[in-house]
Amino acid sequence: MNNNRLTASKSKAALEEQSYDLIQQHIIDPENSPLPEHLRVQCNRVLQIARLLDDYPNESHIINIMLAKYRISRTQIRKDIALAKELFKTQHQFDWDFWYAWMIKDQIQLIRDCKLKGDLKQWNNAKKVLHQMIGEKPASVEDPRRMEKNVFYIQINSMGQKVDIPLNAVRNLSQEEQKVLVDSMYTPIDDAQAEEIMNS
Repeated sequence: MNNNRLTASKSKAALEEQSYDLIQQHIIDPENSPLPEHLRVQCNRVLQIARLLDDYPNESHIINIMLAKYRISRTQIRKDIALAKELFKTQHQFDWDFWYAWMIKDQIQLIRDCKLKGDLKQWNNAKKVLHQMIGEKPASVEDPRRMEKNVFYIQINSMGQKVDIPLNAVRNLSQEEQKVLVDSMYTPIDDAQAEEIMNS
């Protein structure tokens, strides 16, 4: 009776809120599914979409297939596609980086366990497997320009002539000399000149 009450309370919840066991029972034995009828239909659609995502990563194909098969809206199909991606990972969404990191972490744990047990043969084998998983360090290509000295210039336009001043030379000036340099670069204009510039 307690199990029936649990199933009844779960039946009011959305498909994504159902327990893994209920969905698994529905997949294994659809005739005796513990899911309520409306969730069975949705679960079947979501399962079909998850299978289609492997063959058709373009969602527009899936939408057309589902529209032809079921009498539901495009919005509902898009919700089902999002749910299929959330509940059932496809080969196009498989997180290789996570899987690879997990395998390396698991192999490192195996190396630790073998070392603590004193099983040197398994310890060496686990290290060899880890070395194969990681592989050799790729040869780095040296950038020939990396060691070149870069000189930066500040370009000043003074009376129609361009003058390049090295940045280090400007840095070595005292604050008063820097102020004189900045003031010489800036020439104030009156309102008439500003209006003429704006109109040109």
